[in-house]
Amino acid sequence: MGRKNTRVKNHAIRVAVIVAVTVAVVLVLEGLSLFQRPENMWYDSRMVRTASSHGPSDEIAVVLLDQDSLDWAQQELGWSWPWPRSAYGDIVSYFNLGGAASLAFDVLFTEPSVYGPQDDAAFVQACAEYGRVVQTVYFEASQGRDSLWKEAFPQPPLQNDLAQASAISSDEDLLFPIDSIATSAAVLGNITGSSDWDKVIRRAKAYRPYQSYLVPTLGVAPLFAAGEDGPDPELEPKNGRLLRFQPSLDSYVPYSAGQILQSYYAIQAGQEPLLESDMFQDMYVFFGFYAPGLFDICTTPMSAVYPGVGVHITQLDNYLQDSFLSPTTFPVKVALVVVLAFLGAVPLSLAEIFRLHKLNVLVSVAWMAIFGLLFVVLSYGVFAAGFVLPMMPPLVALVLAFFSAMVVSYRQEGRQRRYLKSAFRHYLSPAVIDTLIAHPESLVLGGERRHISIFFSDVQGFTSISERLSPEELTSLLNDYLSQMTDILLESGGTIDKYEGDAIIAFWNAPVELHDHGRRAVEAMIRCQEKLAQLRPQLEQRAGRPFYMRVGINTGDAVVGNMGSSSRFDYTMLGDSVNLAARLEGLNKQFGTYSMCSAASKEEALAFGTELRFRELARVAVVGKKEAVTVFEPMNASEYAERQAVLDAFSQGLQLFYQGKFPEALEAFSAIQKEDAPAAHYVAKCRELLENPPDLSSWEGVWVATSK
Repeated sequence: MGRKNTRVKNHAIRVAVIVAVTVAVVLVLEGLSLFQRPENMWYDSRMVRTASSHGPSDEIAVVLLDQDSLDWAQQELGWSWPWPRSAYGDIVSYFNLGGAASLAFDVLFTEPSVYGPQDDAAFVQACAEYGRVVQTVYFEASQGRDSLWKEAFPQPPLQNDLAQASAISSDEDLLFPIDSIATSAAVLGNITGSSDWDKVIRRAKAYRPYQSYLVPTLGVAPLFAAGEDGPDPELEPKNGRLLRFQPSLDSYVPYSAGQILQSYYAIQAGQEPLLESDMFQDMYVFFGFYAPGLFDICTTPMSAVYPGVGVHITQLDNYLQDSFLSPTTFPVKVALVVVLAFLGAVPLSLAEIFRLHKLNVLVSVAWMAIFGLLFVVLSYGVFAAGFVLPMMPPLVALVLAFFSAMVVSYRQEGRQRRYLKSAFRHYLSPAVIDTLIAHPESLVLGGERRHISIFFSDVQGFTSISERLSPEELTSLLNDYLSQMTDILLESGGTIDKYEGDAIIAFWNAPVELHDHGRRAVEAMIRCQEKLAQLRPQLEQRAGRPFYMRVGINTGDAVVGNMGSSSRFDYTMLGDSVNLAARLEGLNKQFGTYSMCSAASKEEALAFGTELRFRELARVAVVGKKEAVTVFEPMNASEYAERQAVLDAFSQGLQLFYQGKFPEALEAFSAIQKEDAPAAHYVAKCRELLENPPDLSSWEGVWVATSK
């Protein structure tokens, strides 16, 4: 007991030192801003992948002047570009008629209309009558032409009571709409963009200080135009709030300017409009350009060519739904770094304390990757909920602490254990070796019941192939084939039970637990068949005849463990589930197929998200079993789509066969027998049953297998 306590204490000190050093290093790197670029990439990735988790506000409507609108106006009204300002006045009048809460133009009307003063006057009158229009102001020294906010213009709704050091000086140039349009607005909203150092817009400020005012952004100004209270300036973060974007501007189901004008003109003429104006009642409406060459673009996490109006829409949406993202505080960031550093350092120390097996490099990295993956998954989930966890500092802490612990651990690893692993590597699979090292007591006879997926394969006509080749040629051919198949099985997490000539026997979920073993097994079978298809030309050239592989897979309970004598034994499996898998491999011959699995394997594969497709082949009573099992032919989605018509026809024939309607089934299968091997076998079976009809009162559609 004393030795163990000392060992625990030593390892605890080692872990504490590794964690402390790791945290210090990571925080220094963070302070040097070395994580900023990858951190932004992680942020953008989470934004893109979680954007659809939060729907758009139903209080916002978007109207876009798109190419369809331009084409319609040219054809129906003879308008060339630019449109007359009266058109925008008609749009304002339409939303005034519908009782919209406000209408914000993401357009700078900086020059008088080319159609004359009366055209501007029509627009101004419509805006004044509505009284809830938002026009824009732009802060830019190089483009601005005004240095003062004119008294005639609508004054910013809030006073700047914040520190005057942050205020914009009075000589800052501004770009306003022409005087008449600016004066007719209810509020002027700031459209001056702000982005992070990499020119990506991820956040937005509610206000821009100017002299004694706080000028609202275009995303906030609609609230004031509608007579609502805007955000409290004292509660706004200094750097702005993190925006939660929708997948695209299309999430708001934008309307075209042409649709709005057509609807307004129809209402004026007493006709049925395309869009009833009252559908926009109490909605915040944004108007922007979206035709090629007209609209401004910016870079956001969603796209490098994101419409600028979308940023303002997103800001208002976030305020209306209180859906801004919340950044992590510094104490929480430090806590995450400490936790991940601990998770990186402690596993190997625990393994040593309890004398568990040492992980080889690949499995060790996988262990670390599990913690990292869990944290990544957590960060995406938390992001969807509205909180932004830092990614790089914790993950770097995890990796740095893990590899530090692994270096220390490997330096102290005993020679005897390394020798054991090296010696047995030539005879046992790595997974079994790890299990033996961790549990030496398992070096005895016995087994345990496990739910596993079993794989049996055999090369078609291998006896004929072996007769044509010399022993050396046969060995070379077989080794090349088995190596390719084995690599795929092991990559999928399978355990090789044994090789019997050309046959491969494998299973999943022992000794290593794999909850999705059914999916892994069936997908590995398809990958093996695809790999064999690539290799077939060269294998057939060497074998002198066609080279195909039949595979059978079943999922069920079996006894897995060390089987044999007290002096020599193998890690293998026993049970009815194993026998059924072997029968399914041979059953391929009776249907002309090369891949077959049981219903149990199919259901488990589907339950864990496989993209494979399954064609039901039959209800079969295999040799040695009384109860019938339903068997399927797996295939990838592309093959299934290519053969959709034939597979549907086969399915119809199969249902007729199950119902005992053999003449109709024969007709259905005959139509596709040249294109489908199983259909051809069913043609023969239907003819056999027509010649020797079964008792239909007890008929259940079971195909009785005649051989193993």
